[in-house]
Amino acid sequence: MKKTPERIERLASEYVLGSLTGGARRRFERWMVDDRRVRQEVRFWEEKLGVLAQVLPEQRPRKQVWNAIEQRLWPEQKQRRSSWIWPTWSALASLAVVILASVLLVTSEESIDTPPHLAGAVVSEQGDAPLWLINEAQRTERLNVRSVAASQADAGKDYELWIVPDDADPISLGVVPVGGTHSVSLTPVTRAALQQSQTLAISLEPEGGSPTGAPTGPILHVVRLYPL
Repeated sequence: MKKTPERIERLASEYVLGSLTGGARRRFERWMVDDRRVRQEVRFWEEKLGVLAQVLPEQRPRKQVWNAIEQRLWPEQKQRRSSWIWPTWSALASLAVVILASVLLVTSEESIDTPPHLAGAVVSEQGDAPLWLINEAQRTERLNVRSVAASQADAGKDYELWIVPDDADPISLGVVPVGGTHSVSLTPVTRAALQQSQTLAISLEPEGGSPTGAPTGPILHVVRLYPL
């Protein structure tokens, strides 16, 4: 399929709306990683359609909704929730569907004045528990990648995390193991790139990571992060 300007515009709008699904969505996500023109078109539609959210009245979910999310995602911490707040996350694509799920934030007098940080989630097409939860650690130059329901990579393969800038080649953040929470150090350069693009990708690479410094395997997930 040729990347004509008209086709890129149409697919980008469908991608942002969520109507681009299945194999077409996965192919378009590969385009996003490979071609900055595609990323810029997606950003344009995100900003254009995002205006709609500003004119709609805010609807607060009932407390029971947050309790159900809390119970499902972090059942082991159910007894330690009284001082935690759950933000709402917006939807994005991954494999077939990437959505934002709720993420756990601590609020205290010390953290009230901290600047917003980025967070997002990767969820399977079936809509079960998130595969990974991703958040930028407050007051530190680190990105936390928590494995929730991600499966082990195939033998001889690893998952690799990438920043996807709007106007530059993908930047590797290294191999992401499955199990527990993995902390990625951010340099001033990578943190600035992440703040600017707010987009990550996860690819399947040879064991140890890409040998070329660029994604060589299939792009499994494209994750949009949001400031919280």
